[in-house]
Amino acid sequence: MKTLFPVLVLIISLYIGVLLSVLADLISGVRKARQKGESRTSAALRRTIDKLVRYYNALFAMTVIDAMQIAAVVYLRFVESVTLLPVIPLFTLIGAVGEALIELKSIYEKAEQKEQKEYRDAVETIKKLLEHNSFESLKQIIKS
Repeated sequence: MKTLFPVLVLIISLYIGVLLSVLADLISGVRKARQKGESRTSAALRRTIDKLVRYYNALFAMTVIDAMQIAAVVYLRFVESVTLLPVIPLFTLIGAVGEALIELKSIYEKAEQKEQKEYRDAVETIKKLLEHNSFESLKQIIKS
């Protein structure tokens, strides 16, 4: 049991780390919007909450896998006296680090790059509409 307490502390700190990285990205996004003179909308905040929920869903699934492998390692230690395998939440650790790196990339992504991506997406949508001769759809988009 004494080996499981540090594992629990590590898992909790990984979850907190993911939360802090998403909050850092949120603060960065608000700062970028403020610099550009854009309004901060509840839709953007909803996207952040949705992203956090998706991150935690994935992280929880990884933690369940880790719980199963840790239970197997603890079983091998106490029943079979096999001490070669470490008790570490490896999947949760890799997942949390990956999610934090995604947020770090988002923080350092320039606002101009995000605008360029939006323009490229808009151009691609217009191209698709023109390819399918959807002039009526295009007129409706332009009017709105």
